[in-house]
Amino acid sequence: MKSGPGHVLAVGFDGTRIPDDLAALAERSGLGGIVLFARNCPSLEAVLSLTAAARRLDPDILVMVDHEGGRVHRLPPPFTRFPPAATVGRSGELRLAAAVARAMARELRAAGFDSGLAPVLDCLLDPANTVIGDRAFGTAPDVVAACGVAFVEAMLPAGLVAVAKHFPGHGRTAVDSHHALPDADTTVNDLERGDLVPFRAVLGAGCPAVLVAHVRYRALDPELPASLSAEVIGGLLRRRLGFDGLVLSDDLEMAAVAGAWGVAGAARRFLGAGGDLALICRSAEARNEAVTTIGRDIERGILDVAPAVRRRQAVRRLVDAAGPRPDLSVIGCAEHRALAEEVARRSAAQG
Repeated sequence: MKSGPGHVLAVGFDGTRIPDDLAALAERSGLGGIVLFARNCPSLEAVLSLTAAARRLDPDILVMVDHEGGRVHRLPPPFTRFPPAATVGRSGELRLAAAVARAMARELRAAGFDSGLAPVLDCLLDPANTVIGDRAFGTAPDVVAACGVAFVEAMLPAGLVAVAKHFPGHGRTAVDSHHALPDADTTVNDLERGDLVPFRAVLGAGCPAVLVAHVRYRALDPELPASLSAEVIGGLLRRRLGFDGLVLSDDLEMAAVAGAWGVAGAARRFLGAGGDLALICRSAEARNEAVTTIGRDIERGILDVAPAVRRRQAVRRLVDAAGPRPDLSVIGCAEHRALAEEVARRSAAQG
């Protein structure tokens, strides 16, 4: 199969149906993934219609949604609203972390999703960091690692693709990469003792995918953010940590990279650095420009996307191997609602 440029893109859009131009793109150039947001999902019926339509574009496509719990919750009732990761971590019980991950996985799979783009493995090392804030399981690397492993080990058998993010860590900076490029001035030793501990742990537990942050770690690459850096993706993640799974970018429309490199230029750099699936979460114009730019690199022999497509297909097989999707009745079921309440109660009891 010849791999077109769309095969290395995961895209978002406005509205509650897949736009005609996006369907045409998938037909013409392939498509690696669809990412849904709250704007696409006003009702369960809309969610089910969209996930089914996405699957019809290509059976290998990955259908994703940001679904971490807490404030990062994109889905309408009756989906269970779980507390944020900080509440799960503060509960002090790994069985609850695993139960939350399993419940999330069951609900997302029942609705037709392949990944909730979780867990967040950032250690909250800067208290002024509101972009991560309560999305992190905690500040201590060993606590974050243990919760992350519990999530990954619960999600995989349930057929949901765990995505470890935001590599190599977004917990040291107060700057929000949606608005500007954060710089983290820290040593490689500090990274090894802190930020990288949870990532090493979940990769050891078989986590199949990693999402890379728009954060510049000058000790790793003085020029480029992690998401565009061959030193970080190809060097640190692929070679030093030995990861051969699926590597996703954070949304390339975020100002941290789009401002300096443009969305298409950022996609090109991410893929050239060893990434597999570039996320462009809203703009049709940016998406089309990226397809043209990536297609030109493929034609010139500058970029070979076949390894990236193979890695995505391997992740797809993991999902399919988990068996049939759960019944819709698991979405918002009494058991899951009781679990959400228990996590909040246990966390409050820990003070």
